[in-house]
Amino acid sequence: MDWSLILLGTTFAASSLAGLARPEKDVSSVDGWRKRLDELQSGAAENYFEEKRQLEAYPPPKHATTGKVRVISAIGLICGLVLIGAGVFG
Repeated sequence: MDWSLILLGTTFAASSLAGLARPEKDVSSVDGWRKRLDELQSGAAENYFEEKRQLEAYPPPKHATTGKVRVISAIGLICGLVLIGAGVFG
């Protein structure tokens, strides 16, 4: 029994569960970014100096969707289970 593989697999599996359970939490920043940028473009006051320029220059990643977060989390969970299996049976 290899405890380091079991520990690594447990870490992979545990960290992947959050993405499977609530993927919308990982991509909620995209919705907030879009909402705030729309407010600024319609004439709302900026909260800090050049807020609108910063939002336009540094958008969130386009790949942040709930489906993709779920797929990546599922891959992490599978890898974690494989590592646990290798640690127990290998």
